[in-house]
Amino acid sequence: MQHRKWLALMALALPLSLPAKELNTEERPFLDAYSGKSRSYVEENLGKPLKKESAVKPHNADQILQEKGQAVAGNGDNVEMWYYRGKIQYAPNKYFNTAELTFANDKCVNITFANKK
Repeated sequence: MQHRKWLALMALALPLSLPAKELNTEERPFLDAYSGKSRSYVEENLGKPLKKESAVKPHNADQILQEKGQAVAGNGDNVEMWYYRGKIQYAPNKYFNTAELTFANDKCVNITFANKK
């Protein structure tokens, strides 16, 4: 009986969302696995990102686009970047250490790999 109480307490102490997993993958399988996927799918498989950033539109962006005769996006897309660390192999014995996944309206629209300190 004491054992069950201990397990119940341990389950309550666990975080509700998993921390980021340390990546250990190859570039192409990673791209195939997460391109076009939702935020919830990515978090379910990779855990919470180490860092999240929201894109900010410059205050005069619409005016500049209109002056150049380009269309102005008006629907206020929600753009967010998630960062994960690990080993992403792109060639024999060559690795990236960071993956940046960019989401627009809950869909992964871009994945960038880099070596960051």
